Amino acid sequence: MSTTAPDAGTRDAPVAPASPGASRAPLRLAAWLVGRGAPVTVLLLFLWSAYLRTRNLEAPFWIDEGISVGVAHFPFTEIPSALRLDGNPPVYYLLLHVWLQLFGDSVAAAHTLSTLSSLLTVPAAYLLTTPALGRKVALGATAVAATLPYLTYFGQETRMYSLVALLSVLVAGLHLRLFDERARRVQVGLAVVLIVLLYTHTWGVFLVGGSVLAVGTRALLQPSRAARIRVIRIGFLVHLAAAIAWAPWIPILAKQARETGAPWSLRPTFEMAVEGAASIAQPSVPAAIFLCAGIFGASVLVGAFRKRTTGPNVAGPEEAGTLLHHAIVLGVMFLTTLIFAWVASLISPAWASRYMGVLIGPAVLLGGILLTRAGRAPLVVLLILLVAWGTSTQGTRLNNKATPEAMVKATAPELKPGDLVISVHPEQLPVIAYGLRHHGAAQGLRYATSIGRQEDVRLFDWRHGLDRLQAAEPWVVADRLIRAQRPGSSILLVLPVISRGNWTGPWTRLVADRTRAWKALLQADPRLRMVGRRPVIGPGAGDFGVLFTVRP
Repeated sequence: MSTTAPDAGTRDAPVAPASPGASRAPLRLAAWLVGRGAPVTVLLLFLWSAYLRTRNLEAPFWIDEGISVGVAHFPFTEIPSALRLDGNPPVYYLLLHVWLQLFGDSVAAAHTLSTLSSLLTVPAAYLLTTPALGRKVALGATAVAATLPYLTYFGQETRMYSLVALLSVLVAGLHLRLFDERARRVQVGLAVVLIVLLYTHTWGVFLVGGSVLAVGTRALLQPSRAARIRVIRIGFLVHLAAAIAWAPWIPILAKQARETGAPWSLRPTFEMAVEGAASIAQPSVPAAIFLCAGIFGASVLVGAFRKRTTGPNVAGPEEAGTLLHHAIVLGVMFLTTLIFAWVASLISPAWASRYMGVLIGPAVLLGGILLTRAGRAPLVVLLILLVAWGTSTQGTRLNNKATPEAMVKATAPELKPGDLVISVHPEQLPVIAYGLRHHGAAQGLRYATSIGRQEDVRLFDWRHGLDRLQAAEPWVVADRLIRAQRPGSSILLVLPVISRGNWTGPWTRLVADRTRAWKALLQADPRLRMVGRRPVIGPGAGDFGVLFTVRP
């Protein structure tokens, strides 16, 4: 009987080598995705972005979102005049008005207009960048646009910031080919985009200023005097057209600045300017990595242009020179836009990180230029950032905003027609009224703020708001409101949670003082019986209510 193992004859047989084609398949796929298959890559990035930016469409409204929906509920032709009370240009509110007419005014429906703007930055970045910078750079910029935290967050908030970001991408992208031969469509397109931007948000004027200096920078980079004059002439005509179209709004803007301003804001420090710029790529660690990788990429491109740096994925001298010229122009646009906004806010405070949408366009394109054609290291950093950004739906931030949601859910079933709702934080009233209505509160509620009765709850009148709030003595306003209520009716006093957040601005500091005064006044008033806190426990931020009944 044989003692040979069953497979002894095959144990030492040579193993067939892996097919070279199989080992190279991933490389061929990657090459195809950044080459002829680039449209597929853009589609995948768009779908990825759509997933990120639709996870939190039910996140509750905060103050400004309530105002957005309130303004959008004015008749279409009345919206521009209504904004004299608020201090913003009308384009976004006009679009939102039409959007809500088509899809309803639920929280999710209102958010999706911003989602659409945020998603459109993805194809816009690719289509505008490819002709001037090539597919690889365009795909890098597209990937940044698809995952950038600012766009993910504000793509799920009912404000104009994602629309401003989209317009910023269009401005930066159109600049790449603004001075090409036979670029009349690009020039007209840029003028139109600048006009829409100026009528979308006041900070658009700072990006227009950055665009003007970008033209000047482009002129300085030209090889001849004739070329410089041509660039200046084209740039002047484009921006002149935008200025002429914007001119009718300038007197309204000046009046808004005098009468409404931003009394909630502080004069920004240099540190706040840096933090504001970094907020588009937050949290701070990825933002710092993004900046450092960009600086490294720029140094590699300088070396490549001077024929001192070569290597895998490093642009050749001619391509490096082209990329550097565009990077310099976009860098000037980014920095000068930020500086204009900072200096203007030092003169008249109106600073907020959410306004940084004007920086998105140059930032996205700079990311594509500096991280995709400067060797392997910046490309690896970009891929790591895309994973970090692309796995965050911003859900924690979106669902933990300071909102009245818990309060309106708790109180809506208890309120009856004729009951009074008082918001001590005046500009909270639109979002409170919206929340009560959508949670089934009775019709016929009466509304007031710490300034007095308010019949129209769609927006707050910011004109001389700080002066009016200072003049509204709490005991006088409270007495007048209580006397107007019938015995047995309820009064819901809505108070902000002042133990968290920044309450150091002129407006917010006064609101915090009024919060303490109103709570003490109503609790001590013998005409009222306190029913209880609403909700009974929490929230840790936003608003809570104290429910009273008027004694017989």
